[in-house]
Amino acid sequence: MNVGCTPTKTYVTSARAAHVARTAAQYGVMIGGDITIDMARVKARKDEVIGGSRIKKWLHATENVTVFKGHGRFTVPRALRIEAGDGSTQDIDAELVFINTGTRATVPEVKGLEQVPYLTNVSILELTEVPKHLVIVGASYIALEFGQMFRRFGSRVTLLVRGGRILAREDEDFARAIQDAFVREGIEFLYRPETWVTLRTNGSSGVDHELG
Repeated sequence: MNVGCTPTKTYVTSARAAHVARTAAQYGVMIGGDITIDMARVKARKDEVIGGSRIKKWLHATENVTVFKGHGRFTVPRALRIEAGDGSTQDIDAELVFINTGTRATVPEVKGLEQVPYLTNVSILELTEVPKHLVIVGASYIALEFGQMFRRFGSRVTLLVRGGRILAREDEDFARAIQDAFVREGIEFLYRPETWVTLRTNGSSGVDHELG
């Protein structure tokens, strides 16, 4: 909640506000001057929203829910030992144990990546300036979310598509419609060379370049 859904939705809201302001003239609303982004204020708003989250308070106040803060590990099946920050431990067991730890970003094996200051879905939310050019590896819904956000913030955005098309798990016509909308906003897509012919044959729109 602190590094995923909640903060990204604050950014989506800020990005949409910028997009609406830039396109206001289409609806007869005239805004003088350029629309600029204060990324530090966008981040500060995100931090404020996260800081005011009631989830922690809600959990502590919920009947029959006990919250432990620490590092947990299994000692035997269905039993865990929780080590708190002060070094103290507590053992708990249960008939059913549900593991819901969330996820961490997987850094892909890209030659030369270790030589550049790359970002993950977490560290990108700490930026205080809008990047001039943002290259995103992948074209799933999270990649597309960040791509559209930062394009609307003013970055040049290029998505590196690993397979033959974006949103590989969604219907092809839906994915094509999304890509068309993104191309209209100026987002670029690069594809692997071996998928180029297939893309051309299928008539996929918005194919800008071949990825070497």
